[in-house]
This record gives sequence, structure tokens and C-alpha cells, in this order.
Amino acid sequence: MNPEFDIVDLGTKHGWAMDECRRIGNMYLKNKDLFDKLQPRRCVGYERPQAEGYRSIVENKNYNFCIADLATDEAIAALPKAEIYLAWHFLEHVPNKEWARKLVWEALKNAKHLVWFRLPSFQQDTENGEGVLRQHGMRFTWTFWRGHPTHWLVEDCTEAIATWAKEISNREYDLFVRPSSFVHNMANSRIVPIDAPEDTQKYDPKHGPKPLDVKFKQPIVEEWEIVVRFK
Repeated sequence: MNPEFDIVDLGTKHGWAMDECRRIGNMYLKNKDLFDKLQPRRCVGYERPQAEGYRSIVENKNYNFCIADLATDEAIAALPKAEIYLAWHFLEHVPNKEWARKLVWEALKNAKHLVWFRLPSFQQDTENGEGVLRQHGMRFTWTFWRGHPTHWLVEDCTEAIATWAKEISNREYDLFVRPSSFVHNMANSRIVPIDAPEDTQKYDPKHGPKPLDVKFKQPIVEEWEIVVRFK
């Protein structure tokens, strides 16, 4: 594989994932020389057709910017090879889990060294998931957004990776699954009553009361990180 890019970032918005990968990506890369050689001009961020407004922000960081409808087979098939693929807070935006799985597989196929997913937590368990909040009549804001038609779970992602490895490719890899950020208390503005309006971005008292005296026995995960590092 001769990668066309150092980093391909799916759903780039402001290019923050590429910024962060270039800052801390060596925590996952075995090839430290590669990390030192990552260059903005060899990175590209992809966005949906309605997001042309992000172009100047991304290009001002010296990254490339590409518009593509990644809910089409043609656009997915045209994705380039890269050293690293990123999909941070992206898969929940695609139409359904079938498309999310296709994109996971394409990223795995096209990446030489690393595929790095970050997922807002849609987990409903009562240990450290949204299920804890729902026991108190609350939820995360992002679980009821029109822009999030696909509640892509940790198990969806790891199953897609395992299926790809078993049925499509024989590449060996290391898999890392861990929380990347937490909510520590009910005061967090991204916790709202279950019946708060669709597309609510943060808590407002008009949404109803919050049980601020509730203390979590352990922090609730708000974001998961899943990383595939090829051997």
C-alpha cells in the first residue's frame, strides 16, 4: 500500500480530530518515525455537501478539504489510502447502521497503520452508560437529535471490526477500547430531562428540574474511543 495521504478524517468539521491526532497520536502508533513525519498538507478532511462552510477553516490550517456524500457507494469506493483514518463523532450522523458498517470496513481497508474511532456514548447500561441517567428521568442531549439517526454502539463497532477481520481481511491488529471522557455529576449541561425537546444542545431550567443532589457511584462515560492498530 502506498498511501496518498497521511491522515483521512471523516466528518472533519473544523479539523480538530486531525489536530489532536497529530498532537497525541503517537500514544497508539508503534512507528514513531511516522508520527514525526505527519504533515498538514498530506492530510484531508471529508465533509457532507451541506458543510462547505467548513472549508476555509480547515484549509487555513493547511489541511486539504473534500466534499463527498459518504452515504453513497460511489463516494465510499472513492475514499483514498492513508497512513491513518479518523472517524470522530461521525458514524452517528450516517443514515443507518448498514452505512456505518460500510464506512468502518472502508476505513479498515484503506488505512495502513491506524484507524481511530471516537463515539458519543449511546450505551444504555446502568453501570456507566446513559441508563444511569434514565433511572433519574434524564438523558444525554445527543441521544435525541435529528442529526444522529444512527446510535452506533461500542459493540456495533467492535463487531464490525471483528467481522471484517474474519470474513474480509487476514490482517493482524491490536484493538484498544476505552472511555475517553466522562460526566462526573448531574450539573453537566449535556444532561437534560428525557422529555426535553428534540435537538436540545444544553440544559435550560425551562426543560424541567434536575436532581443535582444525585452523585454517581462512578463517572458516566460520555465518549468512547476504539482504535485499530495494524501489526
